[in-house]
Amino acid sequence: MNPLLFSRPFLVLCIQFLLVSTVVALFFPLQAYVKGLGFSDGIVGFLLGADALSALILQPFITPLITTVTAKRWILAGAVVLAAALILEGTLLDPLGFVAARLIQGCGFIIVVSGVMVLFVEVIPKAMSGRAFGWISLIRLIPYAALPLVYDALGVASDRLGLILRWSSTGCAVLAALLLLLPSSADVAKTGRPIVFPYSLMIRSLFDAALFPMFATVILLYAGYSTVFFFLKGYGAANGLSTIGLFFTVATFVMMVVRAAGGGWFDRWDKRSANACALAICSVASGILPVSKTMPSIIALAVLCGIGWGIAMPLLNALIFDVSRPETAGLNQNLALLMLQVGFFLGPLTGGQLLSFGGYEAVFFGAAAMTALAIPMIYRRSGEIHV
Repeated sequence: MNPLLFSRPFLVLCIQFLLVSTVVALFFPLQAYVKGLGFSDGIVGFLLGADALSALILQPFITPLITTVTAKRWILAGAVVLAAALILEGTLLDPLGFVAARLIQGCGFIIVVSGVMVLFVEVIPKAMSGRAFGWISLIRLIPYAALPLVYDALGVASDRLGLILRWSSTGCAVLAALLLLLPSSADVAKTGRPIVFPYSLMIRSLFDAALFPMFATVILLYAGYSTVFFFLKGYGAANGLSTIGLFFTVATFVMMVVRAAGGGWFDRWDKRSANACALAICSVASGILPVSKTMPSIIALAVLCGIGWGIAMPLLNALIFDVSRPETAGLNQNLALLMLQVGFFLGPLTGGQLLSFGGYEAVFFGAAAMTALAIPMIYRRSGEIHV
């Protein structure tokens, strides 16, 4: 391990990021759990995305307020909110109460992640941004790859989710306790970092000539990714591919391997060219999906998508880090997180319209087109780094 990257603060933040990601991945059997509670299909559909909706609404308001100086306090507050939401979700049995708890959970999650991301950028060496974000994005994948297998291996029934959620609230206490291992706010304040950012700076960052193309690329990449994610199961059912869920198992595994093995290369490659190649791979593979009628071809496309997503996602964050001023790097990473949420909202929304218009072929061609549109954005450059 390189001590310049794997410092104690970096490792502590990695553990916190793993904990909060694990909390979200625990909801893998949520649909079956709430169906067992007798919730209607309409409520279930809204409930599944309620946490992302509240995160999308809240984040623009809190992003300028979370700085290096204030981040630890925000993480502590977010951990308390998240723990309360988990206890409520593990206890409440009525639909409206559960939806409210999911909205609260989304608020707690985005507060914690935003605070952690602000602190991450303070401990990442400028020359190692690719490797750092490769590890960060790898950590986020671990719970999503592991927990579905754990649920199946242990034979955990979906009706046990309530008990699991109540006990998982203790993880929030661990997350909060780890703050004691990070530099104090008083020490950080001596660096001259602002206590809060003006909202006008957030707007300037969004439309900055160096950053706007990167933010647009994040939206397009995750819109394409989420379209494939949410509509693949229906495509498999329509074509008699009962094991199509293996697509994301394989793709996630490949993404993890790429980020673990290729982290050292991420800082040696030209990040723009590597991103463009990775986006092209994702676009082609997504576009071929609707003409793939056998599982071997689906698995081959999963490998290609895993390679593309495994490279493009962390390198986009690294590019945003590279073109940001040090004092606004955390702000810009949280804006990138906001753009990710926008992509996850627009992707399924667009996919639903395309499905009604032209079937699954239109859905996956649309996903390919959105990903391809991101490629020229990567090469849009600005001579100055303004914010």
